[in-house]
Amino acid sequence: MISIKCGIDPGRHKIGVAFTEGDRLLFSAIIPKLSEEVLLLSLKEGSWDVLAPWKKEGDLRSLEGRKLEKICLGNGTSSEDLNKLLSSICKLEITDEYGTTLKGRELYWKLHPPKGLWKLVPTSLRTPPRDIDDLAAWAIIK
Repeated sequence: MISIKCGIDPGRHKIGVAFTEGDRLLFSAIIPKLSEEVLLLSLKEGSWDVLAPWKKEGDLRSLEGRKLEKICLGNGTSSEDLNKLLSSICKLEITDEYGTTLKGRELYWKLHPPKGLWKLVPTSLRTPPRDIDDLAAWAIIK
């Protein structure tokens, strides 16, 4: 069975989640904090399909038949609560999430390169058209 890693960017109102194999992003989602039990159940049981409503990038089918090897949890807002809940699921690594939002923004523009005149605007001045908590979670793994 092929192993995957999960990055989690915890927040007060939403949780960014990314699943990777090596450096390759397989699937990402932004889950409302009120639905964190669904995320925990999914991680514990490997029932990935319940994450479908919150999909942002990738394909859920790429997670089928894969085993969760490690969870990388950002040490920011609300991480203590999740730390207690996740430690029983699999190997847990607490990661410094300083700068991951900026890295998530970079990752967004790599996945969705700007078109037309937007190519001339520096990445640091472009704002992605959606929340990027899932890509910050990917940066946490990296």
